[in-house]
Amino acid sequence: MSPSHRHNRGYTSAELLLVLALGAIVIGGTVVAFGSLAKNLPRVSAVVEVDLGSKLNTYYGAGASSTTKQTVNSAPNQGAVGLAERLREQFNTDVISATAVYCLARDSATANTYHPTSIPYNPSTDQVLDTSQKFRDHLSSKGVSATTLYGSERNFSSSKSAATIFILGYSKTANELNVISTYDIDVVKVTKPDGFYASVRRYVGAPVVNVNEPQGYEVFYPPYDYNSTTWANASGTTDGFTPIFVAFERSVRASLSEGSTTDRFKKAAERPFYFIWWPDPGAGDLRKQPNSYPTTDPRQAYNHQGGRTSFMFTVPMFPSL
Repeated sequence: MSPSHRHNRGYTSAELLLVLALGAIVIGGTVVAFGSLAKNLPRVSAVVEVDLGSKLNTYYGAGASSTTKQTVNSAPNQGAVGLAERLREQFNTDVISATAVYCLARDSATANTYHPTSIPYNPSTDQVLDTSQKFRDHLSSKGVSATTLYGSERNFSSSKSAATIFILGYSKTANELNVISTYDIDVVKVTKPDGFYASVRRYVGAPVVNVNEPQGYEVFYPPYDYNSTTWANASGTTDGFTPIFVAFERSVRASLSEGSTTDRFKKAAERPFYFIWWPDPGAGDLRKQPNSYPTTDPRQAYNHQGGRTSFMFTVPMFPSL
């Protein structure tokens, strides 16, 4: 038979049914994926402007004429997670090189302005700095406004959502403590927009515009209840991130009874150490976790931090001694 007499073969019923079935699967999968994506999109913009007021200059040395608003990625944000991972590596490097680490709590309304490269210290006359509280008192004795900047809490603080970590190193100068770096952790409640601004910043000396910009990361957390339009909502007012650190003292200190609030942290066998937490940019909010431990148990102070962040550190107070 010649080609001119051939008829074009059409689709069979089975083939048409197969094509329709495959099309339904593809369209259905697309609808489900789009629905999941739309459902999980943040209820706030991916990038927001946060009104930090005068804190912007203190945090970043932005200068008097700069804007008081900082463009910040909204959580969860993988780019900020990458910056946090880089800062984690730097923090671990600093600690490995350290002779002492001191964590001091701060109120969120009080931005840290003290970023020294050295601190006067005479081992013959100055007290032994075996707790962060004594380190704070030492700063005050050397003319630093430490009692204004830092809280007096000895082991932890459930009310202060900011902290400064001093990492000291070996000094080549007599009667002087060398400061490798300072880390400022701040979790600030803001209203433009409603939520929390959180940042962790590393300083080597005071911040200088375009010269010594701090390393670190920042992120904005919306309230846990995204449908809330005011802070009167319960979840909005209970969001937060405390404590930032907990200090465990040597167990030999238990011979001196100072009350269960302090004595419950005297657990270190040899050297005092800290548990430290940083806000996680990969988390979507700062909702609180349940905690049922009694106040006589040290875990009551920090157990609710479990599962809230992947940036948790165990740091000895005297790592290189």
